[in-house]
Amino acid sequence: MSSTSGDYPIRVTVKLGTVLRARVPEFEGGEGQVELPPGASVLDLMAKLGIPEDEVNLIYRDFKPVVPEAKLEDGSRVALFPPNFIHFSQFYIKRGN
Repeated sequence: MSSTSGDYPIRVTVKLGTVLRARVPEFEGGEGQVELPPGASVLDLMAKLGIPEDEVNLIYRDFKPVVPEAKLEDGSRVALFPPNFIHFSQFYIKRGN
């Protein structure tokens, strides 16, 4: 499903967590689609959405955690969560102490 030509944009589905939803009000329920050039990264996606890097703490691409520099492909699913979002794994790590 990857784009093979540099002439065609890629389309990714984006899910925004909690307070990040206010950054992109046109996303219904915090979810929407974005077109980007081939070879775009999560950082490029965040820039297009107007979300500064310091407002994002957790990034998932296709249900796996990634760094902001991770490349995107046509059909990728990206979830962005702010620093005040507590992921379930963080909860269990804290409870284990």
